[in-house]
Amino acid sequence: MLNLSKITDYILIYLMIAFSGIPFFYKAHIAMMIAFLAIPALVFAIRKRKIDRYFVIYVVVLICIQLGQTLKFYDLPIATYIGMHVRVMFAYLTIKAVGRKTVDYYIDIMVFSVLASLVFYLSSYIGPVERFMEGTIAPLFENPLIKESNYKVWPNIILYTFNSQGEGLVLLKRNSGPFWEPGAFSGFLIVALLFSIIKTGKLHTRKNRILMLGVITTFSTSGLVVVVGLIIFYLLINKNSTLRYIMIPLVVVTGLIAFFSLNFLGNKIIQKMSYSSATYNTRFKSAEIDFYDFLKHPLIGMGRSEDTRFQGEKEARTIHRNNGVTNHLVMYGGIAFILYFYLMYLGFRRMCIAYEVDKRMAFFAIVTIFLIGFSQVYFIKVFFIALTLFPVLYNDDTNSIENHVSTN
Repeated sequence: MLNLSKITDYILIYLMIAFSGIPFFYKAHIAMMIAFLAIPALVFAIRKRKIDRYFVIYVVVLICIQLGQTLKFYDLPIATYIGMHVRVMFAYLTIKAVGRKTVDYYIDIMVFSVLASLVFYLSSYIGPVERFMEGTIAPLFENPLIKESNYKVWPNIILYTFNSQGEGLVLLKRNSGPFWEPGAFSGFLIVALLFSIIKTGKLHTRKNRILMLGVITTFSTSGLVVVVGLIIFYLLINKNSTLRYIMIPLVVVTGLIAFFSLNFLGNKIIQKMSYSSATYNTRFKSAEIDFYDFLKHPLIGMGRSEDTRFQGEKEARTIHRNNGVTNHLVMYGGIAFILYFYLMYLGFRRMCIAYEVDKRMAFFAIVTIFLIGFSQVYFIKVFFIALTLFPVLYNDDTNSIENHVSTN
């Protein structure tokens, strides 16, 4: 039976996920997140957690970056700056309040999200049911605090978003889960899969099978490619050589067959790579544009304000960006970009040490984060900011284990 403390932890992790990608929450005005910030702050205080020096330095560095961009561009987007600090505070207070169980609860919530989404996803194949849900039920969940933007807010019921559109699919629909679109759902699921493999050291578990099923139903090209890569990497570092020699060729052959026979895989990837004739900024075209923008301000970045990031351009198609990696590089510059992902890598590495898993998994975890971020703007979301704060959760174990190794 769940006790009050555990229920509280689940609520905190759910809110962190919700404000990272569930439209009802993350699309709302920042005032809504500020109001909900009181929950992790209260739990943090009640549990008498202490603020780490790591976090103080983190905030100071962020302020220095924002100050540098203000002096560089003579622009002070106060709401944007406050919004980033609120996200950082939300991420930190949540993971510190919950502690190392953050990983367990995140996995559990994403597994539940898959199971819950399948109910709505499968029923969406029945036309009248889908129309009833979108036209009658979804309007009941409209948030009056949703702010206007260039991007459509799809009908949703918090547990599920009705956005099944996809390229290369005829009869099949795509599963968005509770997130803004299917590709985003696959990314959050893949992080849960990474957590699960690092924590258990196993690939073949019930929870992992559910998570992979969720990725499959998204029909996300990047998600499916990353999952195949994750399976291959796991087999490469697996000590069972027999399993390795049998399964790797099987996975590779299956992947190649899928690539050449399924339109939404092979054709879509080729289409996205042919960015020169694209009528909107695809992930590859975004990368090209972002690269040239980065060269203009390689150290300090161009910030998140539209006045500096897009130099006053307002046309939605022109400023569309969906490559999270290069977008982050442009916004914060090369130094902050390297630091951001180094801290994320450090968190994964300490996790691997704490759970006695091959430390090469940490390197592959960062490669995976890059791959899923290549098609989604993840890195200003609360949850992904939290990944850069994970080193504070595993610092003690890391020190004790490394010290033990060094004395033997």
